[in-house]
Amino acid sequence: MFTYRKFVNLLIFIVSILAVNLVTDRITIYLSGYKYSMHPAKATLLGMAIMVFILYPAFNWIDDFCETLTKKYFNAGKNAVGKITGVLLAFVVLIFILFLFYLDLWYHKSLLDLIIPK
Repeated sequence: MFTYRKFVNLLIFIVSILAVNLVTDRITIYLSGYKYSMHPAKATLLGMAIMVFILYPAFNWIDDFCETLTKKYFNAGKNAVGKITGVLLAFVVLIFILFLFYLDLWYHKSLLDLIIPK
């Protein structure tokens, strides 16, 4: 049986995966900018150390934070416009916000760039 709680947990899981991946990708891109200023072997070792000692703990912290924040946001939506409608509306808003961040990360475009092409 697919219950309301399982449905909300699925939505929280989806938002958490996307948010955590977005943040860790941003960190990786930022840190990889330094790889051209050092020897390839040193940059590789540093990159591997960063993944183990920075990105993994950051992933766990961000995942916990995102899950807590998403639950609060979904509860606010549920209280505002009803149980299912509120959660779905909150989910759509969060996915849209994540879409905008991914659009910027992957294509360096904003919503206006999509609406008004150059």
